[in-house]
This record gives sequence, structure tokens and C-alpha cells, in this order.
Amino acid sequence: MTRSVDRQRPGTGLKSAVRRCANDAGRVIVMSLTRTCFCFGTSVVVLAALSLGWRATLADEVMIRHEDRELKLIGEILVTAQDNGILFLDVAGKLWLVEPDAILSRVDGDSRPQSLSKKEMAERVLGTLPSGFRTETTDHFVIAYNTERVYAKYIGGLYERLLRGFSNHWKTKRKWKFDEPSEPLVTIIFRNFAEYAEFVKRDIGIEPPRSMVAYYNIMTNQVVMYDLTSELGPAGQAVNSDRQILEILSSPNAQAMIMTIVHEGTHQLMCNLGMQRRLAATPLWVSEGLAMYFEPPDLSSNAGWRAIGQVNYLRLATFRQNLAKGQRAADYFAEMLTTDQVFQDPEQLLDRYAEAWAFNYFLLNKHAARYVDYLKFLSEKEPLIEDSAETRLAEFQRFFPMGLDKLETEFLAYMRTVQ
Repeated sequence: MTRSVDRQRPGTGLKSAVRRCANDAGRVIVMSLTRTCFCFGTSVVVLAALSLGWRATLADEVMIRHEDRELKLIGEILVTAQDNGILFLDVAGKLWLVEPDAILSRVDGDSRPQSLSKKEMAERVLGTLPSGFRTETTDHFVIAYNTERVYAKYIGGLYERLLRGFSNHWKTKRKWKFDEPSEPLVTIIFRNFAEYAEFVKRDIGIEPPRSMVAYYNIMTNQVVMYDLTSELGPAGQAVNSDRQILEILSSPNAQAMIMTIVHEGTHQLMCNLGMQRRLAATPLWVSEGLAMYFEPPDLSSNAGWRAIGQVNYLRLATFRQNLAKGQRAADYFAEMLTTDQVFQDPEQLLDRYAEAWAFNYFLLNKHAARYVDYLKFLSEKEPLIEDSAETRLAEFQRFFPMGLDKLETEFLAYMRTVQ
């Protein structure tokens, strides 16, 4: 049932992986959108939905010591490192990085565990949240909320349309068909920013800035946000219709906020439809650039997501501004392709994201077949194995052998023509 992965590379093993994840946990990308990842901890003693009637007789079971308690994890051991630490996926979709000295016992099953139903997932999520939360379910999503039900239903509908548009785009335009999500996808909505901020501090250990209106937690597999109408709508008035929500979210002040909600939902889709593996070495210019490719919102369509692939004018303006000011250093392009460190400088963040969006837009319009082949290659990467800058560059050049200088020249020339 488990896959043992050779970890002879420097700095591997679960202890170093935990340290890397702890470092990444504090790296919150804040701009007009944000992404963060990684959280540890739970207050329940038995993890898995045994009380919900879940059938787990053939799944992997691990007893661990966590925060001075013994916890039973039921699900799937994804990776066993050379130091015998494990990466564990529980039945609710949460990833656990467990160091070897925290493992008390382990029983390997012989089949993949059955996913939770929407009802089971809803009960599981409610058990981790403060009192007052309810759930709304759609075909593929469980929305936990303590705000107005109409807003939860609106977000559920928005994400269903994004899922349909995302899948149809790759199937019809890129000839890449994805399966349905294997388990219900969870979104948590708080009634206001204050309550959301308290949860963020517990979930990922940071004080969220006001610009951080939503995030996707790659460890829990959940999108977390707050009700935007609580501060953009009429003071003291609760929204009670889709029409009111649409009017509020269509205002210029809400544009960047709704783009964040779409952006974070896209991350969740990429990690659950087979485009990316969580904790694998997918370059940030790929994952963030693709999320921005889907950002332009389509708030009114009932049929799909017509804005997919349209110009992201917010990103284009920043990119063009950098070109006009000559702010792109000589190694700007190569750095983006070979290291994620360039996305960790707050002073360069908006510029780097604009470049990532622009390069994805260029590749999907001018070199789509090559880029899709590259994305399929990345989708097969195993979790917790780091790639060197040399490996990243070599892998990219396998699919784009024309040389970086030539490709960058074509890229900049094309983006100057985009309207």
C-alpha cells in the first residue's frame, strides 16, 4: 500500500521535510491575492470518521504522538522516508508529516481507503470549527459557514462553475481530461474578517493582513475565506439574494478580492483533479501563473466560466509597467524558471507574479502543446522530493529546447502586442 522513496539527496528525510514545511508555513503571499500552506494539529483523538460509519478495514493505520496525545490516523501512507518518517493522507484529505520518533505503531493496509461522503465530510469539518457553523453541499463541494446561507450557496455555485469551466477548458482546448474530484472539496466561510483572522492564526500561525481575503491550505486541502459582503455591503444590512451579492461583488472595490477567491479555488482544483500533487516540486511560476490565468472572474454566467484565458489586465498592467521602467534584471527570466526564492521577496512579489502570469499566458497561447506536455510531466512528480535549479532548468528545456534567450525574446515581443 505504501511507496518507499529513496531520499539520498542532501537535506532529505522527514525531519528536514518538516523543517522546510515549517519555513514555508510562514511564507504567505500577500498582494491583491494570497496563497499559503501547511498546518499541523488537531484536537480530536481518533482521526478518520469511525463514528461516521466509515469503512477502513483495509486502509493504513498509524498511531502517533501529537501534542502530548496519542492520535490514530486512518488513511494512506503516501511516502516512507529513509529515516522511517512518513507522509500520511487521512480520509478527510489532510496531509500529515510525521517524524519517525512520533510514530507509536503502524499497520499497512492493502488498498486505498474509501473517501468520505459529503455528509461524512460535513460532519468531520464541523467538528473542527467553533459552534454556530452549518454546511451547504453542492455536487462537489462542502461549504462550512457561519454567515448568511445565501452567501454560502453563492460561493458553492461559483466554485461549481469554476470546476466545470476549468475541466472543460483543459479537455476541449488542451486535450487533457481530468477525472472528477475523488472526495468532496471543502471551503470554510467566516462571517467577518475578525473571526476569519482568529482562525488563520490557529490554522497557519500568522496574523493575516487585510489584503489576505482567502487562502488554500495545501496540508488540510481546504479553502478558507470570509464573507466579503460583511464589509462591502450596506452597513448593518444582511444580504438575502444572489442579486444583492452580485451587485456588491461586481463593484470595482471588490475586483481584486473576488479574483483572490477564484485564485485560491483554482489551487484547490489543480491539487485535486490530477494537475499537481500536493507537496511535489511544482515550480511556483507554474502553479501561481496558472491560478492567475483563471483569475478573471465571471460572476454572472450560469453555464460555465467564460473568462478563462482572457487577459488578466491587473497583471498585464504591472508587467507592462516593469518593462517600461526597465526593471527586469538580466537574469530575471532564468531565475523565475529555476528557483522559488524569487517569489519570497515582498518587495518584488507583485512584479514576480505578473511575470509568472504573463509567461503562462504566452505559453498557453503560443506553445500550448509543449506546455501541456510539460505540465503533464510535472503532474507525475512525487511529493517531498526537491529539485535543484539545474534539474528544473534541464526539465524545462526538455520541452522547450529552443534556448532561453530565444524564448525570452519571443515572450517579451508577444506580450508587447497583447491588448
